Amino acid sequence: MTIGSDPESLATIAAPGVALSIWSRPAPVPIVAADLQDFASLRIETSVTAVASALEAALAQSPKPAWYQPIVTDITHLAERFAAVMEVDDVEIRLECVTGNSCWKFHADYVRARLITTYCGRGTEWAVQDATLGPPRHMQAGDVSIFKGRIWMPMPRILHRSPPIADTGEIRLLLVIDPLPKG
Repeated sequence: MTIGSDPESLATIAAPGVALSIWSRPAPVPIVAADLQDFASLRIETSVTAVASALEAALAQSPKPAWYQPIVTDITHLAERFAAVMEVDDVEIRLECVTGNSCWKFHADYVRARLITTYCGRGTEWAVQDATLGPPRHMQAGDVSIFKGRIWMPMPRILHRSPPIADTGEIRLLLVIDPLPKG
C-alpha cells in the first residue's frame, strides 16, 4: 500500500507488491448532501478522449448545480490519469448517490483495478487481510484510491467496503472508474 500527497502516487499501483494506492487530497469540489436530492446516478462507457463530452451528455438530464462543471473537469482528469496507469483507452465511469449499505462486506472486486473517490459523505473503508482482517481504515472525501482487483491480484491483501450509512440520512456521492479491456 502507498499513500501520497500528489497524483503521481497513484502510479505505484503497478508495482508487484502494491495492492492499494491512495492520493490523499482535499475534496476538490464542495458538495453538500442537499445538492444531491435530485441527482440521477449515471453509468457510462467511453473512450478516455471522450470522457468530458460523455459526462456532459449524461448530466444534461439533471439540474445543473454549482459543482457541475468542476466535477466534470475532475472526473475527466481522474479518468485520464487512471487510463494512463492502466494502459487502456476506454473506461467505465459510475457516479452514484449512495444512501444505504451498498457493498457493506469487505471484498475485492472482479476487475483488474478500480479507482474510487467520494465527493460527498464518508469515504470508502479498507482493511488489510492477513491471518485475520485488520481494523478498518477510512479514506476521507476527496481521497483517490486505486485498488487492485481479483483479476490482477487473485489473493488480495487489501479489501474495501462502503461505510455503513443505512438509516442515518447520510448521502454519499461516489465515483468509480474501471478499465475496459482493449479490443
